[in-house]
Amino acid sequence: MSDEPWLESLQTLCERFAHLGIGADIAALSLIELWGLYRYLSHLADS
Repeated sequence: MSDEPWLESLQTLCERFAHLGIGADIAALSLIELWGLYRYLSHLADS
């Protein structure tokens, strides 16, 4: 289990929004960029 629970949620969100083509770039992102992506995808999911 991750120290950052939102990282697990980010993985689920990336799978849900795979059509956006984010998957290939995830490994290259910093932790702060991942947080921003998480917030963006969370917003999309809530809309």
